[in-house]
Amino acid sequence: MIVKETLELVRERLSGLEVIVEGVAVGLFYAGIVVRSNHGVHGGVAYVFRAAPSCIPVKNAGSLHELDPLTLAELSLSPNLAEAAVGVAAINALSQVAMCEDARYRPVNVDVTDIVRKNERVAVIGYMEPVIRKLLGKTREVIVSEIIKVDNPIVPILPPSEAEPHIETANVVIITGSTLVNKTIDEILSTKLRAREVAVAGPTASILPDILFDHGVTSVMGIEITDPSKMLRVITQGGGTQQLLSTCARKKAYFKPKLIE
Repeated sequence: MIVKETLELVRERLSGLEVIVEGVAVGLFYAGIVVRSNHGVHGGVAYVFRAAPSCIPVKNAGSLHELDPLTLAELSLSPNLAEAAVGVAAINALSQVAMCEDARYRPVNVDVTDIVRKNERVAVIGYMEPVIRKLLGKTREVIVSEIIKVDNPIVPILPPSEAEPHIETANVVIITGSTLVNKTIDEILSTKLRAREVAVAGPTASILPDILFDHGVTSVMGIEITDPSKMLRVITQGGGTQQLLSTCARKKAYFKPKLIE
């Protein structure tokens, strides 16, 4: 499982480093975690599937901030999607600690639509309306797959079973980072993709990219939390992606290193 493998890699990279939890928030749209180490203060967020039947109250709500950050991160494996969001947010925060002074990670400020060439076929897994709007201005075909009901979508939405043939033959596949929370990322990446680019994108995709790269992803496009305290306030006050990006976060992308032959 990609999330479990990433959790173990984060645990390995942070071995011997003291990291403490400074704050935990769960809002309408995102869970957020803030951690502190001798590398500074870092934050991470993850999407909350609030309408899913398996998104139920968090068992230890009220005392999550007292837990060790790696214990919080282990919640990413929970079948309860509210707990899983907290866990993935913790992995994202810890990933920022692991990458912050590591020369192997060279982030760039790139929008996910920048990897798409004119008139390419693009498959989007997860209804990301701002991304889809940009894509419609530069591509001849955008296929969107989503498992959650969307009111008034700007493009037709296909269920995964109908979308699979289109996903397999797309030039570019863009996968929402929220698939890390509901664990569908593994099944998606097990599909025989022929895409030139496979991106995992969105605030939830702010994760140590190594394991995703090992499973065929070519770019991981998340965010960096620039003001962790404000991020917690935005989340608890019901903010979403646009509120995060306009007040306390910026886009940050990692590309899989190309092998030199």
